[in-house]
Amino acid sequence: MERPALSFITFALRRSTGLLPPLCSRTLNSRWYCASVPRPIVAEAIDAVTRLELHVNRWPHTLGVSYLWLRDHCRCPECYNYITNQRKLDMQKIPLNIRPASVKATREALEIQWPDGHKSKYEYKFLWQNTYEGRQTSRKRSQRLWNANTFPKENLTTVPLMDIKNPDKNGLKCLISSIVTHGFGCISGVPQDVDGTREVVEEICPVKPTLFGSMWSFQADYEHADTAYSDEYLGAHTDTTYLSEACRIQVFHCLEQAAEGGETILVDGFNVAQQFHDRHPEGYAFLSKAAIPSEYIGDGQHMFCLDTVLKHNPATGDLIQFRYNIYDRAPLASIPVGKMQEFYLHMRNLGKIVQNSRNEHWLKLQPGTLLLIDNWRVMHGRNKYSGPRVMGGCYLDNDGFTSKARTLEVALD
Repeated sequence: MERPALSFITFALRRSTGLLPPLCSRTLNSRWYCASVPRPIVAEAIDAVTRLELHVNRWPHTLGVSYLWLRDHCRCPECYNYITNQRKLDMQKIPLNIRPASVKATREALEIQWPDGHKSKYEYKFLWQNTYEGRQTSRKRSQRLWNANTFPKENLTTVPLMDIKNPDKNGLKCLISSIVTHGFGCISGVPQDVDGTREVVEEICPVKPTLFGSMWSFQADYEHADTAYSDEYLGAHTDTTYLSEACRIQVFHCLEQAAEGGETILVDGFNVAQQFHDRHPEGYAFLSKAAIPSEYIGDGQHMFCLDTVLKHNPATGDLIQFRYNIYDRAPLASIPVGKMQEFYLHMRNLGKIVQNSRNEHWLKLQPGTLLLIDNWRVMHGRNKYSGPRVMGGCYLDNDGFTSKARTLEVALD
């Protein structure tokens, strides 16, 4: 069957007047510009058999957009439910060899008519933000890795409670931006009790219930089968590695300081991972693939998870989670004997970087100041202490935290 000829139209728009010049068309694969000043918006569309080569003069490069992708991403009311923000079009009904009957570049959007008469319209911004090539080009990692010497200043990471409560101050957005950028953030001026802590934290999202309860306060009484409920030294680690999805945000509020000791240690796990990658690339590759068992046994519970120390974004390959807890490691039944020597070598090399004092930042938590840690990135620990010491806090899950970040338009990596 003969395929229909495609009519591609390009044009320029005078931004100063808002008037459209006459539309000018050319045959398939031709290029044409209606030049105007100042700075005309120029769109160019070229058929490439299975995809459309689309370029807008404000883009740094051309986008290759699959015709299948375009038909699947139609946002007309027939194909997309704007009440539920869900798709209506059945992907099974899209022919694998689909091509448009016609394509037209207007001043704001790409307009396509399909062989069955259906019409679709795509804003250029939507195409740039939601295609693989566009997102890869525009994606900028906002994370700032740190060590003991480059630990961020307090004014970059601490937000007063009054700013959190006042929408005009954008305090909540500043806090979440700090957590995304530096791996942690603080809120000052918080009431020094568990209820006050909950009220502030739930400005972000609901508290995540765990085996320790929703909100918790702990001291050296071994109420739970966890070394945190002691006065012993705790090296840098991430929490809840025994859960199938480790808690994303960990909240600490020092309700009563110890008479001596009890300082908190913070280590940027992503900075550690970068150093590990640069010094021991073979170890980095190993711990990105080898699954390590972790468990919690106690309080009538036996929780268990098998996962890698280093977890990566399946689309970009970027590191998205650093899971490191030498205390919660379960019996190592996931590594064959032929790989055992290699495993211990790589874990020892990683541990040396974690424990390097140049990567450690020590601080004394103050009553009235909340510390919120990205548990997927920043490790924490504490010094041995004596005397009463009461810590309050809670966990937040990944979905709740990242949802709030997106609604506040905080860029996530």
